[in-house]
Amino acid sequence: MLLNLSRGKKHLLIALCLLVLGACKQSEFYEKQGLSEISTPSGDTGGNGGGIVPGGDGGGSTGGGNTGGGDTGTGGGNTGGGNTGGGNTGDNGGGGGTTNPPVVVNPPVTEPPVVTPPVTNPPVTNPPVVVNPPVVNPPVVEPPITEPVVILNDRSEIFTQNKGKNGDVDILWVIDDSGSMADEQDALGKNFQSFINQFIEKDIDFKMAITTTDGTSTRNGKMVGDSAKLTSASAKGNKTAFLNNFTKWVKVGTSGSGIEQGLKTSASFMDRYASSFLRPDAFLVVVYISDEEDQSDKKVQEYLDKLQAQKTNKGMVKAYSIVTVKNYGNQWETIGNRYKEVATATAGITADIKQDFSTILLDMGGRIVNLMDSFALNESPYEDKVDVYVNNVKVSSGYVFNAAQRTVKFDANSLPAEGSKVEVRYKVKATVLGAI
Repeated sequence: MLLNLSRGKKHLLIALCLLVLGACKQSEFYEKQGLSEISTPSGDTGGNGGGIVPGGDGGGSTGGGNTGGGDTGTGGGNTGGGNTGGGNTGDNGGGGGTTNPPVVVNPPVTEPPVVTPPVTNPPVTNPPVVVNPPVVNPPVVEPPITEPVVILNDRSEIFTQNKGKNGDVDILWVIDDSGSMADEQDALGKNFQSFINQFIEKDIDFKMAITTTDGTSTRNGKMVGDSAKLTSASAKGNKTAFLNNFTKWVKVGTSGSGIEQGLKTSASFMDRYASSFLRPDAFLVVVYISDEEDQSDKKVQEYLDKLQAQKTNKGMVKAYSIVTVKNYGNQWETIGNRYKEVATATAGITADIKQDFSTILLDMGGRIVNLMDSFALNESPYEDKVDVYVNNVKVSSGYVFNAAQRTVKFDANSLPAEGSKVEVRYKVKATVLGAI
């Protein structure tokens, strides 16, 4: 280690010596440069030595360099441009030599230290926590519920009890005679016995007539066949002939108008034949059979009023319908809503024309027969509640109220005496006022 330090000092000392020597030579160079800048007049040097020779011939100047120990050349030429820039003088003695420029030793470059400023992260400032006030929902105040006010009207209907025989019934068949009805007419004729046998067995006094849905002027409400041959009396006398006549006449054909107007033709039938066909004390039953909607021009209620006007007690008018009840995809079959409306208004029923006719006719016949020993009401009692009086005395048992048919029927063991006055009291809903 000491040896390394000694060598380092020697190197440093040598460097300092070279630096001093270079400085001396540089000083000497500047001194000579100053002398060379003092010019002599033009002409050659006239004598020996390296001094300034005033006024000599030759017109040349000395070269301004260092003179050697020999003689200067007096060849009469000019020195090279008069510059003393360290070039060789044009002497023949060869004593001058080359003057080297001083060695410039640059001091060592010391790079300034790189000072990296410390990285200071800015302080992290968390935003203040916003505390939302609690959401207070206002209390929900339900409006008071006001029950609908039902206004009721009183109704009273009076009947006379008949003993020993059932009621009478007049039945009008209104049959669609348009081009699509051949199968339905055939089914009605073939299954008619399931309908009529119940009347014959219960000894019901009946009359029947037939018309079509063709509302054109010549056919509107016109009777088909002979109603005198479609009675309970003719059935008792010759049942086969009776059945044959009905089967034949219900096939009213398929050449009638395609604009079915069953409600219109049933009302027109009453205008034509009410006086000869209807009996005052008999039920009036109208059966509509069609695969298309009624297209009569008036409102349903107008035709219903016309039918009910035939009886003192509107409850004795019943309508049943065998019609299209849903869309089967055939363009000639449309739902018979107007026929259904009449049936509903009279507590009758509606059957699907696509169903089995035997079942349909059996059910309808049974319902009609059931009317014969019942008291039919004009309107539907509110909440199906009725009060029954016999000769002004209220009875609490021995009868059944049929809400679907709107009828009161006494049990076999509770029948009032013949000629007794039977009064049925009930309430009907007049107006419903909504909650205010």
